[in-house]
Amino acid sequence: MTDIDTAINTATGSYLESPAEFDPAELRRALAHMGTSVTLVTTKIDGVPFGFTANSFTSVSVSPPLVAVFLAETAESYPAFARTTHVAVNILADGQGEVARHFATKGVDKFSAVELHHEYDHVPVVTGAMASIVGRVHERWTVGDHLMIIVHVDDVTRNESEPLVYQNRQFRKLV
Repeated sequence: MTDIDTAINTATGSYLESPAEFDPAELRRALAHMGTSVTLVTTKIDGVPFGFTANSFTSVSVSPPLVAVFLAETAESYPAFARTTHVAVNILADGQGEVARHFATKGVDKFSAVELHHEYDHVPVVTGAMASIVGRVHERWTVGDHLMIIVHVDDVTRNESEPLVYQNRQFRKLV
């Protein structure tokens, strides 16, 4: 730590150093208490659909229209998303918890659990989702143990259904 860091820390009462025994599992437990939307992120490579369940999704910018989604490097669909050019982020509606669980299961035909919109041929868009954001991959970055995919939004479809919300490892209803 530099003298400037020490002076700032002393003046503000903050410290840049982490506790000696940081437990990553404690971070997971803390983040599990946050309520978040649930999405199915989908793509198609050489006519084959790929997808995963994600709650690590966020808006980045309205102008230009950008969103970001994060995929663990251990995900079975990682190779497809590491090279795809187009994706759909399907924000699930209340009542689609089983679909989310199915897409989170390794080794299954993910798309057997959903019906797809037929007007999108280059990327799978899920029927019944609260909203679907379709776009082109703008940038990709490896961040920690995840791939961050920034998507330039080309199209949005939505309906008036309530969102599927995940909090404390359970699906919840908004009140």
